[in-house]
Amino acid sequence: MIVFVVECPSPYHTPVLNRLQEELGDQLCVFYLYGADTSHGWGHVAATHRYIVLDHLRGRVVLAKALLSPKLRAVGVYGYRGLARLVSANVARLRGLPLVLRGAANVRDESSRPAFRRLLKRWYLRMLVGQPEVWTNGSANTAYWRLLGLRRHHLIPYALQQLPGNESGAAALRAGLGLAERFVFTFVGRLEPIKGVTDLLRAYDVVRQAVPAGTTALVIVGSGSLEPQVRQYVDAHDDCRYLGAIPQQRLGAVYAAADVFVAPSHREPWGWVINEALGFGTRVVASVEMASADDLCTEETGRRCPVADPPALASAMLAEYWAGPRRARRLECLDTARLMADRLRELTGHRISVRLQRLPENGSAPDAATGPEMSPPPQGARQL
Repeated sequence: MIVFVVECPSPYHTPVLNRLQEELGDQLCVFYLYGADTSHGWGHVAATHRYIVLDHLRGRVVLAKALLSPKLRAVGVYGYRGLARLVSANVARLRGLPLVLRGAANVRDESSRPAFRRLLKRWYLRMLVGQPEVWTNGSANTAYWRLLGLRRHHLIPYALQQLPGNESGAAALRAGLGLAERFVFTFVGRLEPIKGVTDLLRAYDVVRQAVPAGTTALVIVGSGSLEPQVRQYVDAHDDCRYLGAIPQQRLGAVYAAADVFVAPSHREPWGWVINEALGFGTRVVASVEMASADDLCTEETGRRCPVADPPALASAMLAEYWAGPRRARRLECLDTARLMADRLRELTGHRISVRLQRLPENGSAPDAATGPEMSPPPQGARQL
């Protein structure tokens, strides 16, 4: 049995866990800290793997049984904060089982903190999780864990298991918005100050003044505290469109319809929007704080710009405009679940069965010797 403790279902981690169940079968037991995150506008996230949500006593009892089961072979935790993750990690340590740690933090924030705080954090981590194997997601993430003294690294890149849907709707979207002949800059994300939304609006004012009238457009997708400001800006400019939050199932049209995707975040542990934009061959302009752009953004795929610097952002956007519409080479999706499964087999030292176990129909939880009861998704998909 392999136990994973994950924060919540998301369009980035859940498809990987769906595939991981195909690789590991009934050996995989996923525990989510809570059931859904509505703040990102993801829409429904379909979990086809078995799982339990730890927002009630029964879920925590099932986790305890799984951790005490003689069939437990390894534990994986996404992040290291919170009682469920810490208990799971330390049970693995006490039982001498492989412990895998995965998280999205990058080295930039940690490097800016005082040295004594880093030393305290190094001590804190070593006390709590020891020296687990860290599944790093990229160069900035690897540097982060190294800075904190965790030395056992295994690279499993943050990569999309599948692209957002509805790519075929791109042409209709551009036509419907009245932007078929314009050079379209697009932003997708939470409308919060940390995402650089106001920087983008100021930068686009500069772009508008520097190009022939009616040749560009700005499309904004998302929701958040700055929505009133964004709506006011869009209402005042006929070359801007605000589409609100769009679920993943329809977001592909937005990326594919853009000429350049703009990501001016002030802080971003990773930045999945870069994966998504490049997955559709859309060039990107990304701030230097986007950790994903460290590994994915090159001269062939886009440009970087300083953070919180609207003139520099406008300069990068204008450079893309004057170069003319062009597509980047598509970033391929990667079967990271296969990489995870192969590594787990190496860590556990045996061939993990892929035979699916029939779940009990009466809903009663089996005892620790047979493993925990997990929630089977109805008809192949459970909508969260």
